[in-house]
Amino acid sequence: MTDRHWQGEELAVDTTEVHGLAVTRVTGEIDLAGVDLIRAELDVQLERRPPVLVVDLTDVTILGSLGIAALLEAHHRAVAAGVRFAIVASHRSVVHPLQLTEVDRVLTVVPTLEQVVTR
Repeated sequence: MTDRHWQGEELAVDTTEVHGLAVTRVTGEIDLAGVDLIRAELDVQLERRPPVLVVDLTDVTILGSLGIAALLEAHHRAVAAGVRFAIVASHRSVVHPLQLTEVDRVLTVVPTLEQVVTR
């Protein structure tokens, strides 16, 4: 896998391989202005059908409803393709919206990448 990097005004998205996993790292604000970057990168990664796709939201400062919807869409596509899908998030700005909307009951959300690797 080659490293991929996208950047907008308030958001950066890049995918690398870590311990054999496709890890898409997102930095900044996931809102209307940046959600298309995330969708595009997750689409590319899901077309490759890695065994595991991890979305690392450790450096996300805002997670809006469109970002949550994009994560759910990617999760459903991953399940249909037989790809294990996990979210890494530990900051309240990301975890709280996922809990409030009960999306954390659908998605695998863990606080560290190491927890995905050991599962």
